[in-house]
Amino acid sequence: MENNIINKVKNAISKLYRRDEYLLINDLNERTIAHKLASYLQEEFFDLDVDCEYNKNVDEDNGSKNIYVVKVEAEELRKKINRIIHKGEIEYSVFSIYPDIVVHKRGENKKNLLIIEIKKSTNLSDWEFDYKKLQCYTQKSGGNTLHYQYGLFIEFETGVKKLKVPELIWFINGERVF
Repeated sequence: MENNIINKVKNAISKLYRRDEYLLINDLNERTIAHKLASYLQEEFFDLDVDCEYNKNVDEDNGSKNIYVVKVEAEELRKKINRIIHKGEIEYSVFSIYPDIVVHKRGENKKNLLIIEIKKSTNLSDWEFDYKKLQCYTQKSGGNTLHYQYGLFIEFETGVKKLKVPELIWFINGERVF
């Protein structure tokens, strides 16, 4: 794991906490928090593109940037909880097959650096699906043509006045490394 990448991510998170703590303290939507984090990541990774919920893959005929394994897993989770999925915040975040944030180069798959999934502490949904996405998008087999070098899960504490620095859970080659 490159310290340079870890430091850039930590710098972006620090900027989020300094400049936009309001979003976290007031428990705003995960997509709002992801957008602000992505803007700070763009400052750190200025030579790459940083996008939220990016859905384009130059290698697939339909142009969708997702992995079949993730689609299958999403369908299995839908059956497992046996309920109708609405586009509300919790349901959407649980079953969206698109990454919350990607650091990559648009128009190619050779520079897919980092995929990030975020959760708020007030979101009661299970992390299982987010972990599965990070495993699938970083693995080098199983139909994955995207080959993101790193995956990252971040749980942001929200809805409290005294914010804690989030734990960073990293994935490489489909495995949680720390």
